Amino acid sequence: MLPVRRQVLFNPGPVNLDDTIKEHLFNVELCHREPAFDALTARIRARLLGVTGFPTDRFEVSLLHGSGTLAVDAALASLVRGRVLVVNNGLYCQRLLATLGGFDGVELVDHDVGLGRPVDVDRLATAVRVARPAWVAMVHHETTTGLLNPLPEVAGVCEAAGAGLFVDAVSSLGAHPVDARADVVCFNSSKCLESLPGIAGVLWRSDLRLHRSIPVLDVGAYAHGMASTPNVQAFVALDLALDLLEREDRPARYERLARHLWAVGGQRFDLLLDERHRSHVLTSFRLGGRTMDELFTRAYERGMVIYPGQAQLRDEIFRVANMGAVIDEAVIDELFDVLG
Repeated sequence: MLPVRRQVLFNPGPVNLDDTIKEHLFNVELCHREPAFDALTARIRARLLGVTGFPTDRFEVSLLHGSGTLAVDAALASLVRGRVLVVNNGLYCQRLLATLGGFDGVELVDHDVGLGRPVDVDRLATAVRVARPAWVAMVHHETTTGLLNPLPEVAGVCEAAGAGLFVDAVSSLGAHPVDARADVVCFNSSKCLESLPGIAGVLWRSDLRLHRSIPVLDVGAYAHGMASTPNVQAFVALDLALDLLEREDRPARYERLARHLWAVGGQRFDLLLDERHRSHVLTSFRLGGRTMDELFTRAYERGMVIYPGQAQLRDEIFRVANMGAVIDEAVIDELFDVLG
């Protein structure tokens, strides 16, 4: 067994859970083939549509088993074909390109913005007019750098061009509004929904054509039922987490904490992105001559977990997320006292 260790998770998922979830998680153990579980999943689907503002008469909610990455792969495999323009400014955008590149019937257009660079909406609109894609695919919050891509503006470009819009909202849904003009939205049960990992969610327009996929990635099979044995307790936890979400203004909390993070962290480290392009979920700081191993060790010895940069950013930045139930201003102050 792992020893008991209380930690503050400043990483972008999994997150520290609210005590309500931990206290009630095993009140009941369900079989996924009994009526009580059917009622639970129906309630979760309806509540997710409610909190996101997507119309219930035009969208399905598929609840698969896995991570946000699985949600993205399943949605691409089941719903996206034809010419696809991918807005590319981070590693998770590049993953969209890699996944789509493995499918027959897909022609890729790489709209390469540059790692961590903001989208030029006019340039994107021109590229869409020229390429005339069936789909535009994007990552809403690119956690490679903490960049928040301009979803409403991209949705407007797609609407004007008659292109479908595919959104990886895995690290934004719950903290940033997701434009209801999107045709497909991927998320998971952890991160900004602040529940247990284990549910890979896909919101999708119900009139979209479903393409043949392997059963575990078949989004259609998970829209009104459960095609295989799920992590039942993850569903129990998500129902509780939605109670908590509905009781607060979570976007306001995340914005408040992000601004405190920028102010306190910015006294000791340079921030990677201009403020207007930052998400309210995760912030990247330049290492400034320190090493990631040094900073990680300092934080870890005090029961706090921070995130390194990825790929070529490994020796340039570290990342701090403000997700989860235990992070507040005092905890952020403590982290930077330790790192500083």
